[in-house]
Amino acid sequence: MRTVVAFILAIFIMALPALAAASDGEGGYADITVDRSTPEKHLATFLTAVDRTVLRMKAREWARSYYDAWFYPEIDEQQAGEIELLKKDVLDSMDLSAVPEWRRESAGLETAFMLWEILKAEGVTKATDFRKLRDGLWVIPGTYIQVGTIGSGMRMGDVVFTADMVASVPALYDAVVGTRNRQGFSPYRYLTETPGGLLPPRWAGVTQKLPGVLRWDLGSNTVFQWLIAALILAAVLAIPVAVGYLFRRRGLRWFAQAVATGLLSLYATGIVVDQAGLSGAGATVMTLVFMTLFYGAFIVCVLIIGEWVGTWLSAVLTKSDKTFDTSIVRLGTRIASAMAALGIVIYGISAAGVPVYGIIAGFGVGGLAVALAAKPTLENILAGVILFLDGSIKVGDTIDSSPLSGTVEDIGMRSTRIRAEDGSLITVTNSELADKVIRNVSRRVARPEAP
Repeated sequence: MRTVVAFILAIFIMALPALAAASDGEGGYADITVDRSTPEKHLATFLTAVDRTVLRMKAREWARSYYDAWFYPEIDEQQAGEIELLKKDVLDSMDLSAVPEWRRESAGLETAFMLWEILKAEGVTKATDFRKLRDGLWVIPGTYIQVGTIGSGMRMGDVVFTADMVASVPALYDAVVGTRNRQGFSPYRYLTETPGGLLPPRWAGVTQKLPGVLRWDLGSNTVFQWLIAALILAAVLAIPVAVGYLFRRRGLRWFAQAVATGLLSLYATGIVVDQAGLSGAGATVMTLVFMTLFYGAFIVCVLIIGEWVGTWLSAVLTKSDKTFDTSIVRLGTRIASAMAALGIVIYGISAAGVPVYGIIAGFGVGGLAVALAAKPTLENILAGVILFLDGSIKVGDTIDSSPLSGTVEDIGMRSTRIRAEDGSLITVTNSELADKVIRNVSRRVARPEAP
């Protein structure tokens, strides 16, 4: 008898979303009317989407907790599809333009659930009226909840929660909700403390069996989420070091380590944020750390490949022409790889949400200061080019330019390296070398023999 009752109760719990929708005269997602033409219609759309999302979250958690199971029930395709559509409605209800693109989904969902709990705490319903502050901006009387119209783009005229409102939600949540909802079901806490997303994967139920100390709140996350983040970061840093021991050649070792770091960093964010469920400032910081490691590794790979290409081209050209000066090839590939690395840096900073293109465009007088600060470097690069074009020296020449004397080993972007007769290495800036009187011993013309 107990088994039958338990079975019937389990079916009832899993059917909660459908029953709740039916109680409102609604059948599922398809009957939701997405209308953001007025503040009141926008609020109704937002509350309906979040209400139904929360019902599905509750049903999934209750189905697991009733049996005290280690795993969550399976998710069918219909449930997953409805959740994706509801998620889109929820995210479209807010102006997330000020949030970096890589954080919009996770941060948007966190903000939406905090906002939903704030509205519930303030007694706001679908029938609540707004008061107009000015054209395109409304507020719910007696609250800080503001909505406004989108001023441009394909969604121009739609009413959404403003970007300022989105930015102030965390502080407002602490002030309005605080710890009052600790005893009830909090979709925000459930989202941020449970691995996965809106519908946690089956294995996420294991986390509910962890010792209480691992589920203590530490900031906006739990202890076990911070531990997972720390372990993943340690793995991203340690595994490339271990990979380096497989290679003897320094360049190949650095390249392998950079590739390993880049690949691991690329997947680490998904594990820490999407799977472990790290949220809030912790998710932002860890994502930036992994992005920095990824783009840094990418830059190292580009620079190393540039060196390899320069070496390969030098070898090919030397075979066809023994007198060919390979230094110009090396300098060219180094400049090209440096420009590619700079492009990666600019793209990475832009991807992190920093308006780098606007900063570059707005340099103005500041650009002059940067140019003056970089003047010595530019002088050395230009002097190196002049040395090549002038043809006064090349790699392999023996020169005597007191107090510099020896064999030219490399002419780089900034400096030239000369191997002295005693075996020591002399490094001199290109601009200094270009200003000297250079005696090229290798190009000494043999005197004709006396008759």
